[in-house]
Amino acid sequence: MSILSRLKHTTRFFAKDDCGSATMEFSVLFPIFVFILMGGYEIGYYTVSSTMLDRGLDMAVRDVRLGLMEDVDLPTLKNSVCRYATYIRNCEENIHIALEPVVASGFVIPSSYAECIDRAEDVTPATTFSDGDENELMLVRACVNIDPIFPTTWLGAQLESYEGSGIAMVSTAAFVNEPNT
Repeated sequence: MSILSRLKHTTRFFAKDDCGSATMEFSVLFPIFVFILMGGYEIGYYTVSSTMLDRGLDMAVRDVRLGLMEDVDLPTLKNSVCRYATYIRNCEENIHIALEPVVASGFVIPSSYAECIDRAEDVTPATTFSDGDENELMLVRACVNIDPIFPTTWLGAQLESYEGSGIAMVSTAAFVNEPNT
């Protein structure tokens, strides 16, 4: 019996037998299904984290604007933002906030979008933090480094991350300092 005829006989034998066909479908489709499920969870995590960062920054800015925060300094503002943005993991260690006055007439967009902490080098960027004067327009930018939950999924692999620093999530707010009369 030649090799070709043996191969033909073996192929006919396996073609008639359907044992294991469900296992084959499962082993092919299950990893795809799990991969999509993990990516969906990752999208949900980033969406909720981004929304909570926006909410936390807005609520903290509201406290500053209404005079509910006595000392407007970096640690107090970080604490306030992270207290309102409860969903973000390790918020106070991974957040950097810049607070700077801007000129309303002829507003120029800042050259950098937002500065983030470089966790690989343990360096905090040098940014402006000034509580401003009365009736002055203030720009607040916050950046939090978020680590992907599943870095090998299609979403975790596509997001731009920096070595050791994770993915930058940025929120911006503006307000006018109320007069202290």
